[in-house]
Amino acid sequence: MQRFETDTDYLLEVTRQLIACDSPVGYYNRIHALLKMLLADIGYEMQVDNKATAYVVVPGASSEKTVGVNAHLDTIGLVVRGFNDDGTLRVRQLGGINYHSIEGETCHVICRDGSSVNGQIICNHHSIHVFEDAKTMERTEDTMAVSLIADVKSPADARKLGVSEGAVAAIDPHFIAYDNGYIISRFLDDKACVAAQLHTMKWLAQTGTQPAYDTLFAFPIYEEIGHGGAYLPTVVDEYVSLDITLIGPDYASEEHSVGVIVSDIRSPYDWNLSNRLIRCAEKVLEPGRWNQQVAFHFSTDANASYFAGNNLKSGAFGPATLSTHGRERTHMDALVGTENLCHAYVLGYGD
Repeated sequence: MQRFETDTDYLLEVTRQLIACDSPVGYYNRIHALLKMLLADIGYEMQVDNKATAYVVVPGASSEKTVGVNAHLDTIGLVVRGFNDDGTLRVRQLGGINYHSIEGETCHVICRDGSSVNGQIICNHHSIHVFEDAKTMERTEDTMAVSLIADVKSPADARKLGVSEGAVAAIDPHFIAYDNGYIISRFLDDKACVAAQLHTMKWLAQTGTQPAYDTLFAFPIYEEIGHGGAYLPTVVDEYVSLDITLIGPDYASEEHSVGVIVSDIRSPYDWNLSNRLIRCAEKVLEPGRWNQQVAFHFSTDANASYFAGNNLKSGAFGPATLSTHGRERTHMDALVGTENLCHAYVLGYGD
């Protein structure tokens, strides 16, 4: 078995930095500034298209084809759609929010002028000491609101702070890395995979190693609402997403492992490309530390690109993650395994 040496300090610290940087769907200014700095630190310059996807192209040993790998920068969040009479904010979800998992959570509302206001996500019937149905009320976008942490009693008060329709709420992630290797945080989906992708790029730059083929490293923005990969440069022949994979009754998986997604809610992934990813996993990951998954409540930018009509093959893999779209939990073993599998794929180990 071939294992690549991983700088775990770099992998963990970059994951931490990325998670701390707000990027709810559609809001990319801060995360692009951070990504630009992280790429410059390892010797790359990024380009950004009109869809706000950042790219780096690394020449390969062969130009026979161009392969693409991606990890998305956007996270789930909320967008302000209006105001309640008491000045709390009516919101809609950006991505697959589980409202039960964010009740009581702190957030900050990013206004259109770039300023921000702290807030808390509450149920309209928020207290068992006040509301008879506080426990039983369904948590939906119609029963949840953002309460600004300020002296706000009316819509006018909220507007004076700069809040308007179209402001976005970034949920606080509460990142914790434990001494035994476990990590708990919101937005491991997909910041942990961005870090793994950056680690592979760092190794290529530091060692002067070329990928097997011309390789486009992509960082999409709109994955959480299904169209991050809709546009892709036409030179890309195959596109592989690094994204979280799943833990539960249908998955032979736990937090130490890496999943190769062979099918999802949209479609099977390309048969031959998935088999190459499986061969890569067999070469660099220990038995029992990887699995194949049919992810039937889930999809990725690779399949979004495929469904948008791009002429390519799609594939996907990533770290097994508990409580996805909540406060997620994985282990450094899964991040290292994801980086090793990315490494193996771009070096052509599955050919």
